[in-house]
Amino acid sequence: MSWKARLDEEQRLAEHRAARKPGKALPHSLLSLKPGELVYYRPTRSHPRAGSRAVVVRGPRSGVRAPSVRLRFPDGAEQTVPARHVGRTPAQPETPPYLTDARSRPVWKRIVKMLASAAQQDGQPGAEPLRWDAEERVRQLAGTVAPRGSDVTRKADITRVLLEAAGAEAVAAAAQQAGRGGRGPVATPHLPVPTQEAEVGRLTQEQRAMINNIARCIHRRYFLSDKEVRDLSEGEREQAKIHGVLRQIIGVGESELGPMAVKSGGSGKGHRLHGELADALTRSYALALEACQMLIAGRDDHALTLALQVQEQRLQYVTVGRELERARVKHFTGRYFHGDVLSVRVVDEDGGMTQYYARLTIVYGEDGHSLVVANAAELEALTGTRVGPGGWADLCRWIEDLSDRAGGRKPGRRQDDDEHLIYRDHDDHLELRESVGRFPGLLRALECVRRALLVEHPLKDIPAGEIPPNHPQPGYHPPTLPGGLDRVSPETA
Repeated sequence: MSWKARLDEEQRLAEHRAARKPGKALPHSLLSLKPGELVYYRPTRSHPRAGSRAVVVRGPRSGVRAPSVRLRFPDGAEQTVPARHVGRTPAQPETPPYLTDARSRPVWKRIVKMLASAAQQDGQPGAEPLRWDAEERVRQLAGTVAPRGSDVTRKADITRVLLEAAGAEAVAAAAQQAGRGGRGPVATPHLPVPTQEAEVGRLTQEQRAMINNIARCIHRRYFLSDKEVRDLSEGEREQAKIHGVLRQIIGVGESELGPMAVKSGGSGKGHRLHGELADALTRSYALALEACQMLIAGRDDHALTLALQVQEQRLQYVTVGRELERARVKHFTGRYFHGDVLSVRVVDEDGGMTQYYARLTIVYGEDGHSLVVANAAELEALTGTRVGPGGWADLCRWIEDLSDRAGGRKPGRRQDDDEHLIYRDHDDHLELRESVGRFPGLLRALECVRRALLVEHPLKDIPAGEIPPNHPQPGYHPPTLPGGLDRVSPETA
């Protein structure tokens, strides 16, 4: 066979395969059209009747490769059109290129947030300035994305379209936020203001003994070491973050499907960014579940749209996480102790013991040598106790002074008296030492730490992963526990 005959044979086979190729299957909603139903004419090319409503005169025939529909338009004219050019809903208007360009710019999200904040503060003095600022940014953006050569009228129309689109997105974003009865989003709670002073002059003997125990644990550096966490490689850190997010997603799923809501293991701090993190995670879970349902039902287009929305929520989660990391106060001069989770153990008379943990972050200040309690505001908010900057400063000075005396740089400290650093034993009861008078706010700070230790552990900012396996869990441990937890020395903490 010559090459020309071979070419003719291949062309004939290709035409035969093309003739037998099945057409694109139409959805059941179009194949089930009945005479008298209202539809929309949606041709793929420009047509004078494009987008018009019409009445079905004859529905599509089954078993036909390319079914057609007979339509009657409002002017009485009838026309037979392919069934794929008919829809039960009107066609979505095409997005102008300048609107797509505007949405891709970073300023667009700021404009939407400003409009949403202005709508949330409607009726308040700060709402109008926000709205004016957003409109001014929209006008500037319109001049940037407008096609070259646009006149003033054209730019004004583009500004109107951009403002309407941003307003619609702001309304949609506000509708997704938590609210009840149309009252709008719930106001984000901040750290509560401490409401009471520490009554350090009326402490019982048990409370004084526990303050002595806290002072001893601070002085002897009974802090949980996070050396294992700090020594993790970058890949292990990323893997730990992934597992953390998965645990949160599983928690959301259990709260949705289980009989009781699962308490979050988060920090519980009142920063608005923590709320945005939780909202993005919750919305992404609900959208992902709906996408799976759409895939099972065979609605691939709907599932793809939901998957894109899940991706947007994931990006929002990452963005808010990075913003939260930037907003967190950082001290680059390092910590004073090898960890920031204080471990305090109270041994009972029957041989059992109660384990307490509290986060106490003590770092070097900006000058590089003085100490600062970095989470002082969190401790005061957690306990509702007002200590003040002076009390935390006295605690830091007391730590420095005691460390100098223990290291031999200052005289006057008894090495065997760590059990009674604050209150001394006198006539079978505890009395305040005279030397504590040099630190007038020390007792208020130690009392705040004592109350933080007694707070329920789930409310503290101490994830379960920060407690090593060889350390006891918080709470009471009977003396008969296997492994001899009651015989564990506090020095191991």
